[in-house]
Order: sequence, then C-alpha cells, then structure tokens
Amino acid sequence: MLAPSFLSLSSLLLLIPTTLGAAILRRDNGCNTWPSVGIKDNNASFELWAHYESRVVIPLAMTTFDGNSSGNATKAYLAPNDLGGTVVGTLFTLNNSGLIGAGSSSNNSDGSSSPNTTWISNTIDAGGFFPFSLSHDANDAGIADDYCEVACPNTDPHGPLVNGPLFSAQGSTSGWAICNRVDNPLFQGVVFNPASYSSDYGFNVSTCQNVTIYLRSTALGNLDP
Repeated sequence: MLAPSFLSLSSLLLLIPTTLGAAILRRDNGCNTWPSVGIKDNNASFELWAHYESRVVIPLAMTTFDGNSSGNATKAYLAPNDLGGTVVGTLFTLNNSGLIGAGSSSNNSDGSSSPNTTWISNTIDAGGFFPFSLSHDANDAGIADDYCEVACPNTDPHGPLVNGPLFSAQGSTSGWAICNRVDNPLFQGVVFNPASYSSDYGFNVSTCQNVTIYLRSTALGNLDP
C-alpha cells in the first residue's frame, strides 16, 4: 500500500511581545488556520518525527532531560528520542487540538514497576521548550494549547518533501527547531521559534537546526520515513 502524500505548508507566526523579551503565542483556536485540511481530533496513536533541511529524519519522544527513572517524572519535554534523557513515551493522540502523550510503563530503581501514564501538552512559548505534565484526565488537553494535524494533497510532481501530515502550533507549521541544552550539550530538545532568549529556557540558540515536525502511524500508512 502506498503511503499518502502530503505537501509542506507554512504560515505566519503571530507573536505578542512581553516585557521579558520573550513572546507568548497568540491563541489560534486549534485548526482555524486550516479550515479544510486541519484535523483537531485524532485518536489513532501516531509518532512525531522531525525532518531536517538536510532531509535526515529522526523520531521524537517525551523525555525528561535527565537520566532519572521515568517512574519518578512529573514533567516531560519533546526531544529527539535518543538525545533527550529518559524517555517516558513515544505515542501521541490529538484531543480538541490538545496533544496527549501515552507514557509507557517503566521499571523503577527500587525494582517496582510504574503503570502507563497520560501526559498532556502545556503552554508553549516562542523560544521555549515543548512541555508536558502528568494528568489523570486526557480531556484536560486542549484547554491551554492549540495544535493541529495539517494535511493536503501533494501537487509536486517530484514527490512530497515530507511524507506525512504536518504538525502545527498556534496556526504555524514552521518555526520548529532542535537545539542543544546548555546544562548538558549531549541533550537536545524541540524549540518553537528559537531566539536569543531561548537561553532563558536552557537552550544554546547557536546550535539550533530548523526542522519540520510531521506525523507517522499505521493508520496513515507512512511508517517508513
């Protein structure tokens, strides 16, 4: 079965300057920017992948930015699967434009086992990391954040640049980057619209590389990069 084709999209990022120099993203109410190709609800589990300008692709995951047991984690961040510290989960769904992460069960240092957990996306600031927090109710997702799955038919005769629907935040599919952490340069994280004040979030902006984030899943038929 041939994987569906999609065309890379971009839109204007709307920002509200703050007195601290950073920027808070203006709410876009989910998929309003994409009235015909935006999807705010997707309960078929999918992976998130980053596509570099060099066309290298890597899987993303919810990570802790440290080496502690995932069973002790209360906060997580979107990062490269193998460069973000302890991984707490790699599968996601969308609920009312809120991103929900499915945490995997884990073995703790004391030998006990932690059950599967639910993580919901928190507010994302321009220049900052992509945070998640533990939740007992996946319906909390979408209250403060607006994400969207964006797909449209491919019209490029040479094939799509990115083989999957794009992932947008606050009405924009552009602005994603992967940057090294300052406290541990071996760790990297996903940053939205990196800027000089990204250092306030613990990132070395000089190391940032632009990426496009897209969805992959069995349901989409694009598990191959």
